[in-house]
Amino acid sequence: MGWRVLLLSVLSVLAIPGTAAPLRFAPLPLEDHRVVHEQFRGLADYLAAAAGAGLSWVAHDDYADILRGFRDGSLDLAYLGPVPYAVLARSHTQAEPLGCFREADGAAAYTCALVARTGARLRPGAVRGLRIGLPQPYSTCGPFAASEMLTAAGRSLRGDGNRFAFAGSHAQAALGVVRGDFDVASVKTDIARRYRHLDLDIIAESEPYPGFALVANGATLAAPVLARLRRAVRGLDPERQPELPAITAGWGEQIRHGVVPPARCDYSCVDAALERLPLTLPGLGLPP
Repeated sequence: MGWRVLLLSVLSVLAIPGTAAPLRFAPLPLEDHRVVHEQFRGLADYLAAAAGAGLSWVAHDDYADILRGFRDGSLDLAYLGPVPYAVLARSHTQAEPLGCFREADGAAAYTCALVARTGARLRPGAVRGLRIGLPQPYSTCGPFAASEMLTAAGRSLRGDGNRFAFAGSHAQAALGVVRGDFDVASVKTDIARRYRHLDLDIIAESEPYPGFALVANGATLAAPVLARLRRAVRGLDPERQPELPAITAGWGEQIRHGVVPPARCDYSCVDAALERLPLTLPGLGLPP
């Protein structure tokens, strides 16, 4: 059976047209909205068909707005990194990870990287008195990963005369180094590699963090719709779906390699590490 026939068969079982309100979906703004829409369009169509519903894209520039949307009931689905999910889970127990996404190497984990201009010949131990670009406060590759990488090199995000600012997205943080707005930036490693042709060097890489998750809002989704979404996401596990590469061929690089079940994504280490974060995030109750 060809993959198109197989996919249609799966969706015809999962989908019950006209029985559900449109899914309100917000992917994290890792890059500009046009790029994000192109990367997630295939996944969005798949989820809408599985739920038997339309899909409404909700474009937020601020990670905090996505978390607020879960809490106030204006979002049903989101694509979240480990820190945003850990922050959300502290105050919204009905946030349910449906699965976390694999990277190109098949692992359900990824890393962040510090980048600098190639000509600067900078090493992480020499990051003193510099301008550091971060995506956003809630980004895993923001204060969280930047602090851990600099601490490992004997340096400090808030000390050593360093100054940090938020660029709004991983892409803008990396491009800020290219433009000369920042001396160093902390971004997702696969995005750092994407911009290496612009004379950016990776000068440090973090420990692996659990993969990005597709998170459902159990407070807003009807139980039958949530059950169909669970089954649909399980169908993106390459260990269960041999036709996956053909199904997801047009999807964005970050989501085309399939998922692993949520039980195999342990975010507890991220939640515990938030206590070491050298920056207060709203809702965490952390000291400054």
